[in-house]
Amino acid sequence: MDGYRNTVINDLGLLGFVNDVVYYDSVDSTNTLISGLARGGAGEWTVVVADSQSEGRGRQGRVWHSPPGVNIYTSFMVKPDISYKHVPAMSLLAGMVVATLVEQCTGMPAEIKWPNDILVKGRKVSGILLDLLSDDHSGNCVVVGIGINVNADASVYPGSLAETSTSLLLLTGRTFDRAEMLVSLYSLFYKWYKVYAGHPGFDGIREQFMQRFRMIGEHVRIMSGPETLVGVVEGIDEYGGLVVMDPDKRMVTVKSGDVHLL
Repeated sequence: MDGYRNTVINDLGLLGFVNDVVYYDSVDSTNTLISGLARGGAGEWTVVVADSQSEGRGRQGRVWHSPPGVNIYTSFMVKPDISYKHVPAMSLLAGMVVATLVEQCTGMPAEIKWPNDILVKGRKVSGILLDLLSDDHSGNCVVVGIGINVNADASVYPGSLAETSTSLLLLTGRTFDRAEMLVSLYSLFYKWYKVYAGHPGFDGIREQFMQRFRMIGEHVRIMSGPETLVGVVEGIDEYGGLVVMDPDKRMVTVKSGDVHLL
């Protein structure tokens, strides 16, 4: 564990854009921790890495299972100088970056389930959670949390998770250097973040994202709060919203929700 901590701190610290690296053997949630740091005045590109989480959070209030010593749990904070309406596309940016990293590590095609779940062979290998700390158009502060199942074997997944989750180890039969993967993750994210910031919204990353998006034409059920929408996926709009044709042939744009393939 000390080796992982020391390598993470040293290697991420060598990346010119990283402001600070905060490491914990265990936290409740890296997103919760860095949100507190951000409110306390931490600088952009402050990075939190943990070896385990006791209360890891996923989208739609789900728990992200976070056993020690095997996976990547990290969060960071950025302050994009863009309009608030373009911020949701950062969720898709994060999904595209992680999918690219997974493909580079495994040599297998990764699929993005809108907005940012990463699947390989139909099973989830990564989850991403964005927290927006300010909706001031002149001062957006976005926390990006990323969990990647790296070296976990099937025994660490409780209950039904064993049927829906996977890891790079289970996919390839070999273990991976988590610290090395973290450096690659942040290098990739920074590269594409600059593209996104230069072309705000989804259009700057559309081509890369759509190469890994397999939902066009799929029948889906989308639950967003108390509302449920059933329809066919038609595409993604300029802000990252999912465009769905409902049973009355109307085009509906979904900005957030839980998507189930039918």
